[in-house]
Amino acid sequence: MALLDAHVRGVKPEDAKAGRNWSNYAWHGDQAPGQPWVHGLQNSECDFNDHRYSKLIIMNGKNLVENKITDSHWFTECMERGAKIVIIAPEYGAPSTKCDYWVPVRPSTDAALWLGVTRVMMDNKWYDEKFVKAFTDFPLLVRTDNLKRLRAGDVFANYASTLAADGPSKKVQGITDEQHKKLGDYVVWDAKTNSPKAITRDMVGETLAKRGIDPQLDFKGSVKLADGKEAEVATAWNHYQIHLKDYDVESVSEIASAPKELIERLAKDIATIKPVSINQGEGINHWFHATEANHAAYLPVVLTGPGFKGWVAEDPFHPNLDEKAHGREVEAHAYTKDEEPAYWNHGDIPLIVNTPKEGRKVFTGKTHMPSPTKAIFYTNVNLINNAKWAYGTIKNVLPRIELIVANEVQMTASVECSDFGLPANSWVETTDLEVTASCSNPFLQIWKGGIKPVYDSKDDLSILAGIANGLAKLTGDKRFSDYFHFENKGRRKVYLQRLLDTCTTTAGYKVDDIMAGKYGPPGGALMLFRTCPRIPFWDAGARQLSVLYRHRPIAQLQR
Repeated sequence: MALLDAHVRGVKPEDAKAGRNWSNYAWHGDQAPGQPWVHGLQNSECDFNDHRYSKLIIMNGKNLVENKITDSHWFTECMERGAKIVIIAPEYGAPSTKCDYWVPVRPSTDAALWLGVTRVMMDNKWYDEKFVKAFTDFPLLVRTDNLKRLRAGDVFANYASTLAADGPSKKVQGITDEQHKKLGDYVVWDAKTNSPKAITRDMVGETLAKRGIDPQLDFKGSVKLADGKEAEVATAWNHYQIHLKDYDVESVSEIASAPKELIERLAKDIATIKPVSINQGEGINHWFHATEANHAAYLPVVLTGPGFKGWVAEDPFHPNLDEKAHGREVEAHAYTKDEEPAYWNHGDIPLIVNTPKEGRKVFTGKTHMPSPTKAIFYTNVNLINNAKWAYGTIKNVLPRIELIVANEVQMTASVECSDFGLPANSWVETTDLEVTASCSNPFLQIWKGGIKPVYDSKDDLSILAGIANGLAKLTGDKRFSDYFHFENKGRRKVYLQRLLDTCTTTAGYKVDDIMAGKYGPPGGALMLFRTCPRIPFWDAGARQLSVLYRHRPIAQLQR
């Protein structure tokens, strides 16, 4: 698209635009949308085989009895070992027949239930204070005037960060100076000196203790700023105590229609049984309360204590045609802009609200202002089926689009609403190698279809290469074809090898070795995680590293 833009508008490569990439996960809600609110990442789940270590399994809108058939045997085996099973759901379904107790809830009140559980645990001091101080953002000071975290530069005159260049944030996690400047350093109230202290993102766990800082968990008071003024501040813990005043057991029981004794029982079980796994189902992740439900479910496990970056977005202006080039030698440059399809579904209209306090406010913001959508090309996603208020999308939004192209293996409502439907091969029909992995198991799988295509269909990559070849003929620019050079030559595995080269969990693997069965069955291998089963944020506990954002959990959540 960037190449095409350069031809159409006559701009230089650095000024070329390539349209927008839409998020599929967030659109249909398959993944837990609340995860990025907690730690900045999505798909940060444990492997399903980690269930074998769970002593308490909580299903929140999840059905491990009838669904996830290939993985749910781990859950069944836990029942045989005596693990306690708790179901949170509006209906008494198949999972409820296998559980120790079922917590009935009204639809969309999951977040209230979890906040109530958290309130019970905090009121009874059923939490690991040492862990909460060392691994969460609860001790960070928050300004009460603007509800933003207190920045170290606001308190200490001529503040210079002590974040070390050879520390884990920069050396291991790759945080740049520009990113660190945006994130900044924050402030805690030190109980030892009874004064504010600046902390960097590397001051986690034992590293914080070695600095001689003892963050006060529950603090509220005033802090003198660098400009001589004073600001009222309180710890995040204090703010949560205020927030949770509305979620006493009686109120939560009324909101969620859940028995009071079961709310208290769930809180005590989470506090006293380890390890605990919370499984939140795709069903509740599809709906508007999902972010709150996901976010709130972290709080109880936070109190109790103890990715993929591959070769993508090759620069179309400088494609690497050397078959033997290592993935890291490929010049990557993304000309696209990431965006949520919700903006398009809203009619490409900014969200503007006349608020009572601030008057007319543009919530879309300068950085996410949508531009009119003129053409859509999508692969393996049913936009219409997943649309919130599909009728509004079909009636009001689609007529504004000049071109819609669907690349699909089957006829869907979205294909019916498209100008072109390009038939793609199913997984059993692929004519060359394909690769996949999952967020719920550690298996890397590379395969080639076992039957000839039943109809006149092609592999997804072949379809894209064919379109690029057509553009090359129209424009006379062979770089369109060069972008898919190895696909055109029947050498797709070159692209797969580049992916393996540049992915942190597959680096060192060779496609030929995997296909020859060197690491297991032909085409199979294990992702190179630090632990088996995979434990998200293992580094945070074992290596005393920080994750990006708030509430760093050690207990596991599974979608």
